[in-house]
Amino acid sequence: MNYRHGFHAGNFADLFKHAALLNFLRALREENKPLQVVDTHAGAGQYDLSDPTFSRSKEAEAGIGYLLGGEVPDSLKPLSDYVWAKNRAAGFKTRIGIYPGSPLLVLDHLTAEGRYVGCELRKDDYELLKGVVLPRGKARHTDGYEGAVEAAGDDKDLLLLIDPPFEKFEDYERINECLRDVLKKQPTAKALVWLPLKDLETFDRFLRHMECELLEDQTGEGGPDIAVAELRLRPLTHPLKMNGCALVTINAPAAVVQAMGEIAEDLAKVFAEPGGKSAVWTLD
Repeated sequence: MNYRHGFHAGNFADLFKHAALLNFLRALREENKPLQVVDTHAGAGQYDLSDPTFSRSKEAEAGIGYLLGGEVPDSLKPLSDYVWAKNRAAGFKTRIGIYPGSPLLVLDHLTAEGRYVGCELRKDDYELLKGVVLPRGKARHTDGYEGAVEAAGDDKDLLLLIDPPFEKFEDYERINECLRDVLKKQPTAKALVWLPLKDLETFDRFLRHMECELLEDQTGEGGPDIAVAELRLRPLTHPLKMNGCALVTINAPAAVVQAMGEIAEDLAKVFAEPGGKSAVWTLD
């Protein structure tokens, strides 16, 4: 377990994921139903961008720092406003000194009846996570895929956040197996899944596996609604680089899918190199 999200906190991929997540949470709040959010790979919860261990990557500087240095597109303003608010509350008035991860973002947007569970296997990040989420939420030093399946079937609506490190190729398969098992227990469960984009073959294989696990093998009235959003910073011709990232939603409201497309398009305008693009489609 060498991966630490702190090296990548606040980069373009975080902006995509967290802007979409913020929109997802706000849409679910409007449904006025108690919500349980399970974060399968929660990380440390919040990141000190001045920590030299993390700042040397300069990913936050090229991500959230670059974004806030210009005119922020409308689709990204809710996230930028939130990040600024957290920084000003922490004493950073003119610069971004901290970046709130998904645990903090979720906790700040749940209703009083909502519940957050963050799973993290790295012991050091788990200890930091506890300091961020307790007592408002729960931190678990456990396998997040197993934690998600355990949580399914609860009396609350379920939203899964799945953002593994992809240090092992098996993460691609485990995502789909986790979603399959969760949806068998709770067909209305919702999910937001983040994936890196390095080469098209790996991404296509993941989506084919998803079709088999979640659509073709479903019984009854059919499988879940699946939407895919791609953000490519450059053509997928450099398999050793992260050329972009993708988000996959399960059972998301239509307005969330539309907003996800707008976010991807705006991020492509800000960050993409020649040959970059964004796209959104449904999987059926």
